[in-house]
Amino acid sequence: MAANLLYLTIYNPTLRPTGLVAPDDEDAEEQAHILFYTSKERAVSRDRMLRQVGLAKALISFSEVFNADEPCNNVHSQTKRLIMVSPEPDFWIHAGIELAKTPRPAVEKKGKGKEKETGKTAAGEPPVLFDHHEHSVHDLALQADIVRGYDKFKLRHGSFSSILSTLGKEALELQLERFFTIWAWSWNLEDGLEFGESLGPPLHPQQSQLVQSMDEFSSKLPEEVIAIAVSPPYTVPSTRYTSMGFSSVLPLFLQTLVPPPAEITPTAPISFDESTLKGAKAPIPDIPAPPISPTRRSDEDGKSFLGMNVDMPKWNWPGYLTFGKGKKPPDSLLAVTPMNDDKRPQLVLDTPGLERTADFEVDRSALEDAMVEERLPIPEEKPEEVAEAAEPEPISTPEPEPPTPVEFSSTTVYLATADQPHNTTRRKVFYLERDRVVVALLCLNESQEPAASTFAEDALSLATEISVTLTLDSRSTETLPSASNILQQKDRYALSSSSLTIRSPDFQSQSGHLYQARALLQQSEPNISEVFSRGQSPQHWHIARQGLGTEEGFTQEEVFMEVFRKEATLTDVDNALAGVIRKTAIAPNTA
Repeated sequence: MAANLLYLTIYNPTLRPTGLVAPDDEDAEEQAHILFYTSKERAVSRDRMLRQVGLAKALISFSEVFNADEPCNNVHSQTKRLIMVSPEPDFWIHAGIELAKTPRPAVEKKGKGKEKETGKTAAGEPPVLFDHHEHSVHDLALQADIVRGYDKFKLRHGSFSSILSTLGKEALELQLERFFTIWAWSWNLEDGLEFGESLGPPLHPQQSQLVQSMDEFSSKLPEEVIAIAVSPPYTVPSTRYTSMGFSSVLPLFLQTLVPPPAEITPTAPISFDESTLKGAKAPIPDIPAPPISPTRRSDEDGKSFLGMNVDMPKWNWPGYLTFGKGKKPPDSLLAVTPMNDDKRPQLVLDTPGLERTADFEVDRSALEDAMVEERLPIPEEKPEEVAEAAEPEPISTPEPEPPTPVEFSSTTVYLATADQPHNTTRRKVFYLERDRVVVALLCLNESQEPAASTFAEDALSLATEISVTLTLDSRSTETLPSASNILQQKDRYALSSSSLTIRSPDFQSQSGHLYQARALLQQSEPNISEVFSRGQSPQHWHIARQGLGTEEGFTQEEVFMEVFRKEATLTDVDNALAGVIRKTAIAPNTA
């Protein structure tokens, strides 16, 4: 079973009950400290909740006796891990986490003990024992997750102290309930936070080229407006934005404003049947038969063609008037006898027991009348109406619609300055999206909001330029890997500056060596600037260094690197680290 969250609570030990409380009611005072609580169990008693929070407060108070500057932030036990983080003075976020565990295999006893064990199993199943894994979670990774969640809350709602001072305790409890309930139970403890994500959002490899376009656009903005662009997963800040030292969650929030890419639905394959391939014959349309003339009855067979009866009557016509192919008709049909000497045809009736010969002359006018009666009916011709030729009216071409004006959308965030990190102020953000690139304008002076529409066209052009640059760069890097790159794993690095990072394309690490190295760099005493470590199996190098530059303002940069070459020495690793620093040009004046 993977590691899972047992409970999460936020408390402030300086808070007091708001209503009337008995002087000796200590539980009411302790409960007033708790601002938020959620547990894996749906129903938790008040006593248990107070015991869990009281244990955390006791551990912190005990550790402050030895070192007031660095209180206790984690406690290990055989089955649990207690994490305490203080994002603001007097405010604590405390989480209880159960370690990953696996059930122990059942041990079968031999001899007499086996019968005894069998009887015990029949009476009742023995409890299942588990082995808990100490290294299933990392303390610094858990603390980084909690700090990231706090920063997200702070960006959207404000700091704890600001809400408490302006809106009151009830409003703070309500906002904590809405945000941290969802955040706590969507916390992915099994995979954990990737180390590069804890450093900040990544910059694009072409940052040196993109920052020129950003600074050119930023020079057109007023002094109280700061520009930044994002295109997931990259961030393109201006120089003014980098110098302000904003939180790393602001670019991540702006990336959520980018709409997801449109999904391409696969089209159904074209199916061909036999009739399609060979060609199907068009059905013959049914033509209704014309009405039969009342002066003449049709035969029983009803043989007709295009409405005309083509069955020849028993007329003794000459050979040049016959329509057949000269075949001898059957005996049951009418027979045409040859002409008599007097040039008159004879009509012979094939009736058993009766023979009669009729002599008559063919009346050509009657024959023509009969043929006319068998023709298709011709519709009556209507007299053509002669219409006066009217001159065509000129077609009026519609005027082209004016282009839709480009407008900014807006949202609000809560920002703090570097001097007062816990004093947040509501600020307005104007943003515009084009080709999955968001250009945002941060207005630092809410009383003097600029007319954002005046910069809309320039922002649109900037978004298009960034999109083209990112597309061209992605196409240029689409190359097939060589055999050496597949067999030999490349070195990975991540450089952090102003809550932004420059990473190698394949940087993905959850190494505990990097977390430990960063914790050593952040210690106040002693002041450590460089950490080298090497694992045993596998024998990989892990390097961390801070203070990359010699100029003022370049003392907070950090670089982390992993070298996967077993034959590399300490000198080789140091040279590789220096080469990465020169390549990225994150800090000047470095050799």
